[in-house]
Amino acid sequence: MGIRGDLVAVIPAYNCAPTVGAVVEGLRRHVERVVVVSDGSVDATAAEARRAGAEVEELARNGGKGRALRRGIELALRGDPAALVLLDADAQHDPDDLPEFIAEWDRSRADLVVGCRLQDARRIPPSRYWTNYIGSRILSWMTGRELLDSQSGYRLVSAPLARRLRLRSDGYAVESEMLIKAARAGARLAHVRIRTIYNDAGSHFRPFVDTVRISCASIYFKVFDDTD
Repeated sequence: MGIRGDLVAVIPAYNCAPTVGAVVEGLRRHVERVVVVSDGSVDATAAEARRAGAEVEELARNGGKGRALRRGIELALRGDPAALVLLDADAQHDPDDLPEFIAEWDRSRADLVVGCRLQDARRIPPSRYWTNYIGSRILSWMTGRELLDSQSGYRLVSAPLARRLRLRSDGYAVESEMLIKAARAGARLAHVRIRTIYNDAGSHFRPFVDTVRISCASIYFKVFDDTD
């Protein structure tokens, strides 16, 4: 497939020094450009990302995944790519799954391709599986689209859609906001299966608290926010 110059990978990262370098190195086997936004990290996240070949911006304070992702998207779009690849820095998203996203995008030209992990429930902690499953069902109802893994942060989004969405979330609700606004915009959605990797020791997600926050934010973006 070769290394793609028309795609840019965007990684929000918070205190992921042990893993971010390997994630960047893995991505650079598939795309020329990787943008990492260190979200107020107090460890060597930024240094490890730079060592691996990423462009890095360091935010002065921790503002949340959504804030870092929004900044990364802004930086990536300056190079006028055709599409962006979004994923996490904690090694729960395997860079070697990226060719599946690229193949689906090349084939269908979907506006948004979402990686799906829920097909392998045995590898997922029960609290994470059920909050994601229930959240996906609710968001499918809210958007009128069949969403298989609404909390998956491993995605490929076309540059035109990324520019149009005008995301506002600072925290983990950014993924749900993206789906709601993409559906409202009439975007073409697709899914690809990805490896199911969970490493809660490296994750900052709190299943109950953050799921409640995501649910409340989703209602807000569905009912009140029409900025897309």
